[in-house]
Amino acid sequence: MNKSLLFFVDEGGFEDFTPMFVEQGFKVDFEDSQRKATKLAKKNNYQVLVAEFSHNPEFRDRVSNIESLLATLEGNSPQAKIVILYDELNQPQLDQLKARYRMDVMLKFPIDEELLRQAIG
Repeated sequence: MNKSLLFFVDEGGFEDFTPMFVEQGFKVDFEDSQRKATKLAKKNNYQVLVAEFSHNPEFRDRVSNIESLLATLEGNSPQAKIVILYDELNQPQLDQLKARYRMDVMLKFPIDEELLRQAIG
């Protein structure tokens, strides 16, 4: 069975972990557009989602950039392991989102590559 991983990066500014994901045996879909990532999540079955969480106070009806993506994944790949990368400044908003969506692992910036490797394993 091929293992598929969706890697969603919103703002970036951190290392590209794609080579490590491939080394771990994943076929990786990398996306930096939330709409395109959600579209991929509708079309494909993923074993793992690694997504960068961000919060913008200008979001009127949402807490974060990944709500649509999490909702889509919940319906299309309910077994997927969900790994969230986040800035500690956004902890309150992440906690709010966590009350509504399942998240398996949450890793703070700067990301420890070994912890991420364990999280996707």
